[in-house]
Amino acid sequence: MLKRYLFIVFMFCLTNLSQAQKLTRVEILGARVLEYDQRGSGKVKKLIGDVKFKQGNTLLYCDSAFLFEDSNFVIAYNNVRINDNDSVFLYADYLEYSGDKKIARLEKNVRMNDNSMNLTCSELNFDMNNNIAFYTAGGKIINKENVLTSKIGYYYTNFKEFYYRKDVVLVNPNYTMTCDTLKYSTATHITDFFGPTNIVSKGDKIYCENGWYSTDKEIAQFNKNAIVNNKSSKLKADSIYYERKTEFGKAFRNIELTDTVNKIIIYGDYGELIGKEKRSFVTLKAMAKKIMVNDSMYLFADTIFSYQKFKTQKQIVKAYFNAKIFKNDIQAVCDSLVYNYDDSTINLYHNPILWSGQNQITSDTIIMFINNSKIDSFYLKNNAFIASREAMKEFNQVKGKNMKGFFENNKIKFMQVFGNGQSIYFAKEEDTTYIGVNVVDCSEMEFYFKDNKIDKGKFITQPDAVFYTLDEIKPDELRLKGFKWQINRRPNIRTVKQRVKSKK
Repeated sequence: MLKRYLFIVFMFCLTNLSQAQKLTRVEILGARVLEYDQRGSGKVKKLIGDVKFKQGNTLLYCDSAFLFEDSNFVIAYNNVRINDNDSVFLYADYLEYSGDKKIARLEKNVRMNDNSMNLTCSELNFDMNNNIAFYTAGGKIINKENVLTSKIGYYYTNFKEFYYRKDVVLVNPNYTMTCDTLKYSTATHITDFFGPTNIVSKGDKIYCENGWYSTDKEIAQFNKNAIVNNKSSKLKADSIYYERKTEFGKAFRNIELTDTVNKIIIYGDYGELIGKEKRSFVTLKAMAKKIMVNDSMYLFADTIFSYQKFKTQKQIVKAYFNAKIFKNDIQAVCDSLVYNYDDSTINLYHNPILWSGQNQITSDTIIMFINNSKIDSFYLKNNAFIASREAMKEFNQVKGKNMKGFFENNKIKFMQVFGNGQSIYFAKEEDTTYIGVNVVDCSEMEFYFKDNKIDKGKFITQPDAVFYTLDEIKPDELRLKGFKWQINRRPNIRTVKQRVKSKK
């Protein structure tokens, strides 16, 4: 009984399969003139005027046609129209249609449209079994506001998906895109692009080698050698994610953000942009490079921030923690710093140290002033201290409440001390032989430098000065209170080379 039941089920399945695979004939629904034409060994029906065919849910219209009954094949001419299941409509001047394979080839003035797009091309193939339309000799698609042209195109009507290849150009009122390969889904409204891709809009130029864009959500991802250019900046990264509506973006790995106006380049491996608030940050191997006259200044920190103050619209860069500055003639370390574009100042906070030549400069806050792309002066606020090492392994020292120094040719030229001034500096005879040491207490002092070393001093307000020979002064009297030599913290060229190498 069970065997008989299985046999019935098996035969039923075979019957259904044979019915599913059964070929249907192309039917003639009407024509003004019907003639028979003998071609080869088979008969051909020639139809003229208001010709109409049907096969399943597909309707075919034309001015005239040949129906090859033996091969179930149609050749149609002029005003050719195909209505496939009331969802896809095709138009052409010439058609070859295989009823067995359900494949149509249309030529001359070909048009195709459905609810999502209109296509025009010179040649089109339409596989009705798999619902795939494709062209290989160039086509143009209009979809709402978009106009797309390509050499090759595929349209999967079941999934509402388009694939375009070779010389792809997408024109939108807001941008123009060129790429090698593009995929678009009308169901998800997501465009995927592959190969070298350029997107040009009024304010931006974008390049990448693959990515995607959600047209309804206005969210984009640009991958592989991504570059975004605008009038004032250039952003490069391995990949860039951007939400146009919220103006929020993220960049990943090998980030290089160039401010072309202020000549600053920021590097890192992760960054974010909050466009509406005009602020951004870069972290993970963060580094900034400021282009200066005949040199560059490098900044390193755990994180580098950039933002605009809402009321003043001033651009500001902040760096923390473990901030370091390297320039061939100036180096600095601190816990955090602030660079104000507007007044061209760099403020160093929390145990800052500045080095210039043999001079180590410290205070609670150090402010460096930039003029004409050069550091031309500095200001030390509270607990100011400058020390420089002499050949005899002793130290010239100057301390005070506040100080101001001036550079000339990238070397300290002149320095002023304001309040609670104290100094210890060694005197030499003919710049070679040490003859003693000057110990001075004076509220206000001035020092002149030669080759980045103290050359002479001027004591303005009630100085108390004593000159000691080297054998008269005790070693513990050769240090001012607060002296601390920290040469081990000084950044060097190796720091720059290692970080720059890691960016490549």
